[in-house]
Amino acid sequence: MNAERSLFDAYRKWRRLATACQKAICQRNWVLLLECQDAIKKLQPFITTVTPEVRKGWKQSPIDRTAKETELRAMILELEELVESNKKLLQAAQAVALDKREQLGQAGRNLKRLQSSYGSARRPALRGVA
Repeated sequence: MNAERSLFDAYRKWRRLATACQKAICQRNWVLLLECQDAIKKLQPFITTVTPEVRKGWKQSPIDRTAKETELRAMILELEELVESNKKLLQAAQAVALDKREQLGQAGRNLKRLQSSYGSARRPALRGVA
């Protein structure tokens, strides 16, 4: 069954990409993360198209269909868990970035206040200095 092999290979590739996403998030490598996400998006239409074909083949063959469905569900469940884990990692990274942005904004506001308070004080004129 070439379609079956292709389907399971696609799910394994998705798992590798999801794992690479996890590493990219931890390393704050946003370019790699986007590349992995793009690759996953390209896999999804193939999986959507091939899955019904594979299931139809299982119905028409003498193989243990229940075992194949169980294997497929296990792969899908693992992917769902990886995706959820990546989502949580990304949310945590976003929270850290937002906190850092707020800290930098506050530092900028403090600096402007300091500049305005020193900027309004007149400097003594230096007369007679040649």
